Amino acid sequence: MRKYLIISFLLVLIGALAYNLFYKKQNLKTENNENYLFSIRDRETEITVYGVKKSLDVGLNKIFIKSNKNIKEVYFYMPPMPGMGEMREDAQLKKTGDDIYEATVNISMAGGWQVIFVLDDKKLSYNLNIPFYPDGEKQAQNNSLQLDTQKKEYIGLEVADVGYKELTESFNVVGYVSYDLSKAKVITLRSDGWVLDTFERFEGEEIKKGAPLLKILNPDLEIAKEELKLAKSLNREDLERAVLEKLKYLGKGEVVVSPVSGVITKKAVYDGGFVKSGEVAYEIVDTSTLWIVAEIPYIYLSSVKKNMEVLILSVGSEDSITGKIDYIFPQGDKESKTFKARIKLVNPKNLKINQLVDVLIEKPLGKVLAVPESAVIDTGDKQIVFLEISEGNYIPKKVKIGKCVQGYCQVLDGLKEGDKVVVEGNFLLDSEAQIRNIY
Repeated sequence: MRKYLIISFLLVLIGALAYNLFYKKQNLKTENNENYLFSIRDRETEITVYGVKKSLDVGLNKIFIKSNKNIKEVYFYMPPMPGMGEMREDAQLKKTGDDIYEATVNISMAGGWQVIFVLDDKKLSYNLNIPFYPDGEKQAQNNSLQLDTQKKEYIGLEVADVGYKELTESFNVVGYVSYDLSKAKVITLRSDGWVLDTFERFEGEEIKKGAPLLKILNPDLEIAKEELKLAKSLNREDLERAVLEKLKYLGKGEVVVSPVSGVITKKAVYDGGFVKSGEVAYEIVDTSTLWIVAEIPYIYLSSVKKNMEVLILSVGSEDSITGKIDYIFPQGDKESKTFKARIKLVNPKNLKINQLVDVLIEKPLGKVLAVPESAVIDTGDKQIVFLEISEGNYIPKKVKIGKCVQGYCQVLDGLKEGDKVVVEGNFLLDSEAQIRNIY
């Protein structure tokens, strides 16, 4: 009997050992920290992920998941980026034991992914960077990033040549239509008088040269007229000539007319009023020419010069007018952070005073060394491009950039004609370079 008991005990022991070995094999070293990848924890849930290798790579990956909560689904998600839509890779999930899962996932490209765990009552996520290179893969010298044809296709990588291009800087600013103040005329009287009539003139009225402005009763004029009559009655030619000169000085009559064609911008006399000698009765501006006053932000101060050609566009109209900057005002506006530039135009007749206009200013930069604007990554303290040093090998290169216009950036330093730079997919290269502390 004892013999059978011993045999039974040994069989049970062997079975337990076999089950334990099988269980450990299924879990594939889940307790081995060398294959630990990451963990997610909250108050109720703890998920730990292990891998066959020390990291996940582009391509097919096998992972093992230990979770105290039931996992319904696992997938990898990459948010959309410039020039590329969102991506999702679903993992093939299988439960292999108590709280243990096995999953395979094909990661199609390198970059930043979110690993999403779908539980019964919620979702948990973990941000993960997938490198371009499998764990342990040898890197090229000088810290370059190496991509084979398949990887380049995954990220949509494209390169372009650095070369010389004719570039023109252009920018739009707001302007407004103003009178040409150099053509303003002031109407004053040489003697006091009573205003008999202003001919219903009003501010803003357009008038022609010679149009009557006011009828004046001048006390001195009336006296001079009486003196003229007296001189004629006495046949005193010398006295008559003197009185005529006086009449000429006083205005030779009672009606004051406009000396120019233009617009009445100021009227200071009214019917029945009294006007003194030297006081302004009217202000009239010749409107044969107009000013466009452009309000230009300070950032363009170095780009705006006298005699530059500009294009003026009426707001709400397709009509355009070409002009030249003829004056830059010396004083800026500290509130709006703008300065003023003036464009003098022959009156096109389709513009109104104080009307808003768009002013397009263009400054040729000449033939300059340039790269596509999409090639430049601004990190805040420096500007980087990815230079192709050979087929499939790329290095980050610090550059000095000037103006960026027409989809290109002027290169001041760091590149030469004929260099090849990455113009698509460079943000993923940048992410990889930062992960590997290449710069």
